[in-house]
Amino acid sequence: MSERLIELRVENKRLKEQIINLEDKIMALVGMVNIESSGDADRKNVLNDLLINLINSTKEQLNIVTPKFDSFYVNELKNLVKREIPVLVITTDRGAYSKKEVIIYDDLKNTQGISVINKPKIKLLLAFNTEQAVYSGGFLDKEELSKSILVVTTVKEKSKLRLIAEIFTSMLPTFMRK
Repeated sequence: MSERLIELRVENKRLKEQIINLEDKIMALVGMVNIESSGDADRKNVLNDLLINLINSTKEQLNIVTPKFDSFYVNELKNLVKREIPVLVITTDRGAYSKKEVIIYDDLKNTQGISVINKPKIKLLLAFNTEQAVYSGGFLDKEELSKSILVVTTVKEKSKLRLIAEIFTSMLPTFMRK
């Protein structure tokens, strides 16, 4: 009987350790996908702040999908390539830009280290690296993002980041897909 009691205590301890391990894994997943708003009076620059932090924290490559962009974000991307970090941007065709915007587009397109791919029907804003993704409506324009009320999704979960990378890759021309 006492031998059986010892076995049960050992088994009980092992099960408690497994429960603690599973709880730790669950807690690690909490906060891996976050949904919030940006652009209203109290949260005016949430999306801009998230994007700037994402750009500045990128260590390998930054991937972006955006219908358009402004000179502020072009300069941020130029600063990133100065650190020898490549940037890949999928955006609308050059013809969709106004005369003022074409100058900014050409500046981005002609920057060494930044690759620009044109897709005519881009309607979303997505920026991601190996650690995090930020998804929303709108486009990379600091002023527009600060005054547009948008739903912002931030993803840090590795499996979701891989899925986002697959979706991004499907937007690339076939010769660029890996």
